[in-house]
Amino acid sequence: MIVVCSLSDFKNVSESIKPSHAISVIDPGFEPETPNGIKHHLKLGFDDIVSISDKGPLYRLPGDVNPKKQTLFSELNANSVASFLKTWKNDTNIVIHCWCGVSRSMATATYLMCSIDSSNIDRNIRYIRSIAPHANPNKLMLSFYENILNTNGEISSSFNKYPYSRSYDCEINFAPITIFDINEMKLFK
Repeated sequence: MIVVCSLSDFKNVSESIKPSHAISVIDPGFEPETPNGIKHHLKLGFDDIVSISDKGPLYRLPGDVNPKKQTLFSELNANSVASFLKTWKNDTNIVIHCWCGVSRSMATATYLMCSIDSSNIDRNIRYIRSIAPHANPNKLMLSFYENILNTNGEISSSFNKYPYSRSYDCEINFAPITIFDINEMKLFK
């Protein structure tokens, strides 16, 4: 199973389900210690920036503009995730977390699910949306993942067709722990 959660739930979730793999996609400097029992832990530190334009970066939260140098998700990060996920067997558990469990972790989980079954992207996104109405995957990350999967914008287009219906103020609360089942996704109608 694929479990998506916030940083605050990461340790407890990991100790509870004993995943073989974990991915931390979180603000620089907030990468957590690897919980006991996790053999493979990818830690990537970057800011939750959803797009870049000639006017500068667009941040997930309106108050995120900070004078410090921002770290962007990059093609190198996306390739690191893709390589790391090739070592994961989908009959074991994996935990993917970010700060809130809404944006960066959901983009990474979306990539994972669409890489497992790229034959029906629209169905995959409907499945994600049915389990996680709060999922609001980071659009910059999705663009890199779509390049790897060669989906020509189909993932982003599907998310636009099925928009998120629940939001969280990640400065004061976090999304619920979200559990995705690959077999359930493949059978989803």
